[in-house]
Amino acid sequence: MPSLSDAPRTLRAPRRDALRNDAIVIEAARAVFAEQGPQASMEAIATRAGLGVGTIYRRFAGKDALLDAIAQTFVDEMDRAAETAAADPDPAHGLERFLDFVGAFNAEKRRYAAALIDRVASDEVSARTADRVQQLTQAAVDAGALAPHVLARDIKALIVALRAVVAASPDGDNTAWRRFLHIHLTGLRTTR
Repeated sequence: MPSLSDAPRTLRAPRRDALRNDAIVIEAARAVFAEQGPQASMEAIATRAGLGVGTIYRRFAGKDALLDAIAQTFVDEMDRAAETAAADPDPAHGLERFLDFVGAFNAEKRRYAAALIDRVASDEVSARTADRVQQLTQAAVDAGALAPHVLARDIKALIVALRAVVAASPDGDNTAWRRFLHIHLTGLRTTR
């Protein structure tokens, strides 16, 4: 007679409460990392989440796994921000909304943004982001909102510079990066 261990294993989807706990843990980790950086303890994250640290370790083997999950969440948010921007009937406004998302992301996560950027720098994600920036830039140029000579690489350079302005700004001060973004977008706009 076959034992239970001989029975084929079927993969089950995670339980609803496990998925809910994952979301709670990820949000708590984002908040704690924003305050303390990636060196924050798993215990601090568990306390913020209102869960036992064992619950966190059952779902995330350690901080690296948790940072990977946060990075994936960021990629998903970036995709949604780009889709929303592309659907905007005003291409200039759509591009500006996307760049504002990038600036706000870096400002909110300034203490651990670098750790996430390294984790989302896969070829697939980089290519997808590059395609989205290309589409948003071209739509704004085609609509006459950006000067005809503006290229996607100009917008990518703006994103890199935006990260640097955020990193150099005091915590909680969004004035510098928003001003920087406004000035540069103004400079890229067409005079038509």
